[in-house]
Amino acid sequence: MKRAEKAAVVDELKTGLAGATVAMLADPRGLTVSELTELRKLLRQQGMAFQVVKNTLARLATTGTELQELRPYLVGPTAIVHGKGDPTAPAKLLASFIKTKPTFQIKAGFAEGKVLAGQDAMALADLPSREVLAARLAGIMQSPLRGLVAVLGGPLRSLLMVLEAVRQQKG
Repeated sequence: MKRAEKAAVVDELKTGLAGATVAMLADPRGLTVSELTELRKLLRQQGMAFQVVKNTLARLATTGTELQELRPYLVGPTAIVHGKGDPTAPAKLLASFIKTKPTFQIKAGFAEGKVLAGQDAMALADLPSREVLAARLAGIMQSPLRGLVAVLGGPLRSLLMVLEAVRQQKG
């Protein structure tokens, strides 16, 4: 590559990583071009980008960003998956891809400002999405209130049932 081409790759990668909330480093060894194209297509559908880059260029692109903590993992062939949004989405997609292509491995990840080692990054795939977690939290927070309403409504309901029974006896 010529210097201008390298600068363009670094700028493109830096732009993509600038607003990224999630990034994963992978080892693409053993994959064919068609398999990499298939993976790119699947990731693109979820708003993620997939780039195979030289480690030197990746180090230059991550300089001065939160992602510079990924530098120790920039060894050997490296592919970077990055994007915005739910951190579990790319992890789930990559986990399902790894099941069919075991030579593809995750080196490390970055989510919500934290660097994750390979296994920790793949553990994101086991988590439910942000929306599901928010719904569960809302349900947990609502449960005591629902119980309080039921307890407070119990005596009133009992009083109404007694009054209704008295009305039916007299009526």
